[in-house]
Amino acid sequence: MIPIYKPFFTEENLKHAHRAISSGWVSSHGEYLDYAKEKIKEITDYKKIILTNNGTSSTHLLSLALKFKYPNIKKIIVPNNVYVAAWNSFLFNKDYELIPIDCNLETWNFDETLINQKLDENTAILVVHNIGNVVNVPKLKSKFPNTVILEDNCEGFLGKYEGKFTGSESLCSSISFFGNKTITSGEGGAFVTSDEEIFEFINTTKNQGQSDSKFIHNVLGYNYRMTNVQAALLYGQLCDLNEIQQRKSYVFEEYTKNLESVDNICFQKIEPGTDHSKWMFGVRFTDFTITEKKLLELYLFESGIDVRPMFYDIKKHDYLKEIDAVTKNAQQLQEQCLIFPSYPELTKSQIKYITNKIKKFLKKL
Repeated sequence: MIPIYKPFFTEENLKHAHRAISSGWVSSHGEYLDYAKEKIKEITDYKKIILTNNGTSSTHLLSLALKFKYPNIKKIIVPNNVYVAAWNSFLFNKDYELIPIDCNLETWNFDETLINQKLDENTAILVVHNIGNVVNVPKLKSKFPNTVILEDNCEGFLGKYEGKFTGSESLCSSISFFGNKTITSGEGGAFVTSDEEIFEFINTTKNQGQSDSKFIHNVLGYNYRMTNVQAALLYGQLCDLNEIQQRKSYVFEEYTKNLESVDNICFQKIEPGTDHSKWMFGVRFTDFTITEKKLLELYLFESGIDVRPMFYDIKKHDYLKEIDAVTKNAQQLQEQCLIFPSYPELTKSQIKYITNKIKKFLKKL
């Protein structure tokens, strides 16, 4: 089976994890926490970074940072077709109300033309870079200068807008280093901001509210700390970043080259001034019904190819089905989109095998 994803581990980049384990510092203290943090800063120019135990924790910290800095904000404009962690991270706090807006059929991100009608002084915007396709946050800030913008950058990490890395131009942003991400620590994540007050508050909050005095806690906190072993895995990955990115670019180029001339297939439209993070490669089969998409999924599975559907619309989940939301475009994308294996070591012959299977299926319709 060709898997949907597997991380790029080498003997060289794994030596850091072995070193961390051998040191005895396997929990939330150790040298690799600083090494990884400084390496990310070196690569991205992020001002302030807090490493966490996973991406969902980091996104939850966005909601806590917003409540700390802007307690009057109670409503969050969100995309209606993303991974549930983006919504859950704000629903953990019962003060927030989600305001979902439908997606754009070309970019698969939220339809920015629908934002203005939902805005007031008590509303913030949560940007999610769906499947790695980057929303132009600087342009959004220019369009809505008085609105607080947050970024769930879990899929967009290492993408760019206006020449800057995603996550750098919002109030704060979250990153995931889950096992299927371009850069991974197994689990793991990061919180990013340039706001000093938010940084100090979140740094305390993710560390169980610990004050400067041992076992004295100043605020209600969470244990969202990354371990030294996770950080060592992360650091090894970051040291191999150039090779990983080159390999991922090649995968995207090969898929595009093999499928761009096929009728009724569309790729995500990349917004001007942005660079896709190249997390996962997906396509939209514009003439598909849900039945045809499921048949293709089954055909590919039987051919030894692991694929994923597009994220479901918000009302598809039982605990969210009462939310007021228009989901027409999100439903259409769910019926017509598939995500294909996108890992760094995917070979040219494997990509050709996958794309030939797709073409063969389409000819049968």
